[in-house]
Amino acid sequence: MRTLITFLFIFSYFNSFSAVPPNDNHADAQVILDAQDYCSSDGEFSNVDATSSNIRKGTFWNTEGKDVWFKFTALKTDLSIVVTGKSDGTPRSTLLNPVAAIYTIENNLITEMIGSMQNNGNATTVYKGGLSIGKVYYIRVSAENDGTGLFKLCVNNYTPPHLPGQDCSSAIMLCNKESFTENKLSGAGANNMEAVGSCLSVESNSSWYRWTAANNGTLTFQITPTNKSDDIDWVLYDLGPAGACEQIVPANILRCAAGSGVNCPQPYYMTGLNMSSTDLTESSGCVAGQDGFLRYLDMIQGHNYALLIDNFSNGNNGFHISFGGSGEFSGPTAAFTMDRQDACMEQQHYTFTNTSTDYASLKWSFGEGATVSGNTTDQTQTVSYSSPGYKTVVLEASAIRGCSATTSQSFYVALKPATPEISINQAEFCSTDSIRLAVPVIRDAQYRWTGPDNFQATTAAISISAESPSVSGVYHIAIQVGDCWSETTSITVPPINRNPVAAFSTDIAIPGKYPGPLPVQFINNSVDASNYLWDFGDGSRSTANSPKHTFETPGTYEIKLIASTSRSCVDAVTLSNLIILEKGSALVPNSFSPNNDGRNDEFNINLGGLRQYRISIYNRYGKLMFESNDINNSWKGTYQDQPVPVGAYYYMIIAKDQYGKDVKLSGSITLIR
Repeated sequence: MRTLITFLFIFSYFNSFSAVPPNDNHADAQVILDAQDYCSSDGEFSNVDATSSNIRKGTFWNTEGKDVWFKFTALKTDLSIVVTGKSDGTPRSTLLNPVAAIYTIENNLITEMIGSMQNNGNATTVYKGGLSIGKVYYIRVSAENDGTGLFKLCVNNYTPPHLPGQDCSSAIMLCNKESFTENKLSGAGANNMEAVGSCLSVESNSSWYRWTAANNGTLTFQITPTNKSDDIDWVLYDLGPAGACEQIVPANILRCAAGSGVNCPQPYYMTGLNMSSTDLTESSGCVAGQDGFLRYLDMIQGHNYALLIDNFSNGNNGFHISFGGSGEFSGPTAAFTMDRQDACMEQQHYTFTNTSTDYASLKWSFGEGATVSGNTTDQTQTVSYSSPGYKTVVLEASAIRGCSATTSQSFYVALKPATPEISINQAEFCSTDSIRLAVPVIRDAQYRWTGPDNFQATTAAISISAESPSVSGVYHIAIQVGDCWSETTSITVPPINRNPVAAFSTDIAIPGKYPGPLPVQFINNSVDASNYLWDFGDGSRSTANSPKHTFETPGTYEIKLIASTSRSCVDAVTLSNLIILEKGSALVPNSFSPNNDGRNDEFNINLGGLRQYRISIYNRYGKLMFESNDINNSWKGTYQDQPVPVGAYYYMIIAKDQYGKDVKLSGSITLIR
């Protein structure tokens, strides 16, 4: 193992921060591992501080804007994307007028896959059909007018049933319980009276679906209109083992829902079957207790079922449906196993073995950079990859009657990372320092730091306060990319040097006013220090332990002591407001004007060289107005924090100079405003 200690003097290496989103560029697109019914949390993504990609704006965009990128591997043929910004249903999202577009990238050529885009407030829906299963697609999200903010992203990659029949006779056969979106419903077919005797009576814009139960089990489903104001109604029939459309009669109705809750006192817009409802039918209108959902169904193995979904509204909009429960639909099942050989090595390869059932044909897709080698059959495929990164293998199993099922597995192809080289910001540390350790940043890597006192961290660069001696010791790091780990390397942080404490006193009181020249004895009270640097504020310095210094020139001085150790640990302390007066000067003003104009607002006494001091101020009736033992605490013309009247006041000063001689001064002062 190698450890490199580099002393970093470029502060920004550790502390630079960029707010640019990590998926600002298509090369760093956020990977959506499973785009089937994917939804982020509210406000999870952001284009704040994003930059423009300088790619032609999307076909349906008015402006390019500041975009961010996502990518996924297509598992199905159709794609519906919803980008939701600021809305009542997404309180954390803030983006206004979002837009989105779909792209492919091949040989560095970026091509837009033009579909359709609809805006509804701050929610934008993008649709594209005809995707190639196993191919990587990119999603670009931006906003009009250079808008930025937080947003929610939902992606539904699905295979829709073939164009839905508008009558039972042309109903589409469902072979599995995968969710799908029907983008448009228009018309009621050749016979709009098939629903006679149900809660619907007549069809408006209908679609029919059929399936066969593969087992005894429960069935639930949820229908969500693409336009929340639409009225979606439905009827579910049991056609028995034969499955003939002649069985579409009132006696075979299992469930029926015709309610429209959009304008009801307790509004709702979704409908379907769930495990908590108990009613079997809901009629039209705002009926008390109706919520759009009916009791779940117990399917019988081998029975055929028909579902009529009707949009009673006039907009011809579609819906999204998802299924649940323990019952399954008859059809092929797609499945495979994966075995990896020579993991994390240059010669690594993967063997995929088909375990699908009830199928007539198979179609494999292995993702970007895949090479299929050797003699292969549909049952077993041996694959190697020319590039690292996330890969998604897709297997589509098709039945004779046109039903198909797909399955996929995503994984990360990686080589064993090189042993990281650790950088450290300095060779020794004082207790006031920060220890900064770092390793180079690797794309898609995870970092595992461990150290003294059960220290753990997961970022490439770490910063640790050296305040406690216990932080010294050995720090280890290993890097993971995919399932591949680097060798663990380490670095030793030496024992933390104790910081000195700088302190000093003087043989005179500071702050204070003294006539010059003034000799001052400085007494060093520092702890754990071996070197000293005194700065007397008059251009003079000293490295003595406890120097004596004479201040010759009138002025105001600040004295600073820097105490250090042999390990270069430093502390400093200052004393301020040492005022040196002209020799023999004593100035007591005869008037002042406390009117807050910044001039002559206080009764200042300039009397230097005192070791003791006391001033008392009285009004003309002998009442004490002010008293202080601090020459720097001047009277501001108040009594009990209230302004006193203008007029004459009397002061008395009793003090001792630096030689112990008594000093007594008295007189009158005129307060004016």
